[in-house]
Amino acid sequence: MSIGCLNGRFWFLLCLLFFVAGCQSELAAPPQSSAILPTAIPTEKFGQEDVYAPTVTAVNKETLADDTAVACADIFLQFGEPTTGKVHWRLDSSGSVHCCDYSSALYQISRNPDPDTELALFSVITDSNVPISSANVLVDMNSGAYKVLGLDFQGLPKYVWDWLPDGEVVWLDDQGELYIGTLETQKAVDTPARMTNLWYAAPDRILFRDEARQFWYLNLNDLTWTLLPQSESEKITWEWVDYAGVSDDGDYLFFFFHDSVATLSNESGVINVVEREEPYPIASGGPDEDPLWRPPEQIKGTPYWLLNSIWLIRDFEGISYPTYRFIVDSRTGEVVAHDILGIPDSLAVYHTFLSPDREWIAVETVSAIETLETYPAEVSQTWFISLSTGNVRIEEGEFAGWETGNEAYPTSSQPCAEREIVIDWAASTKD
Repeated sequence: MSIGCLNGRFWFLLCLLFFVAGCQSELAAPPQSSAILPTAIPTEKFGQEDVYAPTVTAVNKETLADDTAVACADIFLQFGEPTTGKVHWRLDSSGSVHCCDYSSALYQISRNPDPDTELALFSVITDSNVPISSANVLVDMNSGAYKVLGLDFQGLPKYVWDWLPDGEVVWLDDQGELYIGTLETQKAVDTPARMTNLWYAAPDRILFRDEARQFWYLNLNDLTWTLLPQSESEKITWEWVDYAGVSDDGDYLFFFFHDSVATLSNESGVINVVEREEPYPIASGGPDEDPLWRPPEQIKGTPYWLLNSIWLIRDFEGISYPTYRFIVDSRTGEVVAHDILGIPDSLAVYHTFLSPDREWIAVETVSAIETLETYPAEVSQTWFISLSTGNVRIEEGEFAGWETGNEAYPTSSQPCAEREIVIDWAASTKD
């Protein structure tokens, strides 16, 4: 793709994006391991010997609701040394956690989808020197108890853990060992090979990929393993999986690669790959105001997926310009554009946003086409679109954010009680 028409700030931004993308691709890919699995992995590991509960005052939802003077609690998390990582969350009287302010050492934050739990998973860069080291930490935002799921990952692994029902988590630690359990109780599970990725496939299976690029299913009912036929596994030739997600109904796993998309049917075990004639014109990594990595998200009730944490270089009337986040049809691999969005051809599609309930998208559009030549362009309208129902609403100007009906955000000025949780890396390594 020719980018000779780009100039000034945009040329610099585009070069920087591709440079960063290349670096992240190199750094995020953990090296191949020649480690041999131990001949005996303990089948169970119950107890709380590796769960740490710092001295904090628990943020009790009932107490907050009854106390008229304290409507919320500011929770400050400190990961390791002061320069390692910090997070500021706010817990309101209804028990909702509003995320958040965070330092650049955080590269992934995930809240448990169960509204009855305050569990959150934090991925933290512990050493930014090459090769990068990182850690995964499971934290109860209410009590302050936490468990380090792995302290010495190489690179920035993305699919080494997933949420399970009933407050449980499945994860691979930094030694490649598999565990299933809660914050308080864990079970080690023997594996037939060294696994590198995993995804929960509701209701009772987990899909794994091993270091030989073979796919496996683990049945959660009896902990038995089923190997996908090699003829299917070998259809996906990419060594590293950067973008993937399980559909809401659990029917399939969606993969996005630079030159193709793929779906793996959880019923038949068949993998369908749709290759492109040319790679997607993309660059990974978010802008300064949104640096966290996020997996693809399915737009509810549709076959469409929003690709987070990726820039797409679009072309409009001879101008190439960057847009952040975009939507792909999982069936065809096509980038969703004017015809499906219902946006007039006279407007250029710009940045895309997904509502918290994943039912609406907000798409910024540009009518002053000449402003696409420099970044950022001049946004004229924001289109709010439901791809499942076809409903559309248009507002003038840039996207201003999703209405939540709650003012208890970290940036608001209301008085809140303060709590501090300190994650002690040294304590997490004790016997």
